[in-house]
Amino acid sequence: MQQSDRISILCVDDEPLFLDSFVQILGRQPGFSITSASTVGEALDLINIQFFDVIISDYSMPDMDGLAMLQEIRARGCQSLFIVITAKRLAHIAIDALNCGADYYFQKGADTGNEIKKLVEFIRKSVPERHAEHEIAEWERFYQSVVENQADLIFRINPEGTISYVNEAGVHFFKKTYDELQGDNFFSRIPDADRSLVLLRLQNISAIKPDLLLEHRISSGDNKQVPLLWSYRGFFTTQGAVTEYQVSGRDTAAVIRIGTPDPVKSAAPVSAPQAPAAAPPVPEEADWKGLVETIQSLDNPVFAVDKGGVIIAWNKGLEELTGVPASAIVGKGNREYAVPFYGKPVPMLIDQILSLAGKPGVTAPQGIKKVGDTYIGDVEHVSIRGKPMLLWGKGSPVYDAKGTLIAAIEAITVGEPHQAADQEEYLGGISSITLKVSGEGIGGAIAGAIGSSTGGYGVYATSRRLFVIRNADLNAENSQGVQFSTFMMDELFGTTVDTRQKPVKDLEKLKIYVAEKGDITRIELKKPVLLSGFLTITTKDGSSFRVYIDHKKAFTHIEQLMKSFSPENLKIE
Repeated sequence: MQQSDRISILCVDDEPLFLDSFVQILGRQPGFSITSASTVGEALDLINIQFFDVIISDYSMPDMDGLAMLQEIRARGCQSLFIVITAKRLAHIAIDALNCGADYYFQKGADTGNEIKKLVEFIRKSVPERHAEHEIAEWERFYQSVVENQADLIFRINPEGTISYVNEAGVHFFKKTYDELQGDNFFSRIPDADRSLVLLRLQNISAIKPDLLLEHRISSGDNKQVPLLWSYRGFFTTQGAVTEYQVSGRDTAAVIRIGTPDPVKSAAPVSAPQAPAAAPPVPEEADWKGLVETIQSLDNPVFAVDKGGVIIAWNKGLEELTGVPASAIVGKGNREYAVPFYGKPVPMLIDQILSLAGKPGVTAPQGIKKVGDTYIGDVEHVSIRGKPMLLWGKGSPVYDAKGTLIAAIEAITVGEPHQAADQEEYLGGISSITLKVSGEGIGGAIAGAIGSSTGGYGVYATSRRLFVIRNADLNAENSQGVQFSTFMMDELFGTTVDTRQKPVKDLEKLKIYVAEKGDITRIELKKPVLLSGFLTITTKDGSSFRVYIDHKKAFTHIEQLMKSFSPENLKIE
């Protein structure tokens, strides 16, 4: 065995007979190198000049007890395994030893032989682990020093943009302290005109292709919009969901490409910074192409209008719902989109979106909620193809690259109104990877609350029952990257969702929980803020079932559904 592979042990005890015997027993173990000391002072001198993997010390010694010695060497930065030996059978000694940072407690006595076997096993297991911890700690210190000395801005952010780490360059750029930036939102510092495109591009990151390189502007601490080259790298769960981004930004103003006579860009004087070159104008028709194609690919009923209220997209989902083909309605204005629902051209949610977009000081009228850039309407009673239905809409404005409002989109969700007691009609529902069900007990509740459980569940309601299902269509492991159509629904509802109507027989097949409406005594909804929100269903027998909700938009959809299902039992925190 090489010298570097040997485990070095220092034994300290003021009883010569025990010390000699103990050293001989440990010395017979393969790979152990033993040094002894009869006083704490002698041991400290040895520790000053030599590193020991393990220090074994008697608890009671005349010049200094073992715990005082432990505190002394820890104060010096020594991280060796420390083992306390004592012949006293006092519980407080063991407790004090472990509280002071000892790694093991050894009891002298009649069964010393068996205790030594356990001690040897502990040493052989723990020393390599301690070495590995030290190597990781050293690497982290090295990595930290590299990161902190980078001129690049480096951030760690969650999928919502909340900053969990920023390096010194980032602190200097934003002119805020590290603590002030913790919890701040990175995306909010990107100008509106750039932000929507950045978020769109990020949706195409996947575990297979986790990296993205973009050039976009960001607002500095001086409130200047500075163009930087940004590298985004996604980190993913085993199911393929993004958990975090590492983002680094670099100023490329003075980059010189080898092999060309001139810099790629000339460095601008500090007193007169150069404005970024304007992007070439894009024909107006090009703005519609991607938007219309996306809306057509969605399963959910969705339509879009330009800023003048003229219908530019009416997808297949709406054709099937209303019986109105796109060819008969696209290009029409004067609120013709309302006729299939209300029987006449009246204002809908999409009109409010066009009116409110770009006016941050204007409050949305009663019955409309605003979550981020998404607007959510209240449940309304409508008639579709002569059949009474419940309708609620969700929508958002659409901007071009310059931040100019060019359109608005609205997604329609429908459900059946309450029926007679002998009928069961579908009301609505949503499945999402942000809806999670944890195990029972406190551990399961904590797991769900911090968002560590696997998602892909759904909440659905009929006129009689409330269902929680496992939705096999939301298997994140099958994801090969998120397409623009998914991104659109993510923006409206919150992460990957399924809001398609499901037959009651399918709900029966997929259910993991069901409760009769008449048995439900309480429905409690808590909005996600720092931790996950939740839906708790309590029944007459005192039992309850909880679904965790990680996204505010999914929460809003469930809130509307519960208001339709059982408003008398609903409590919202």
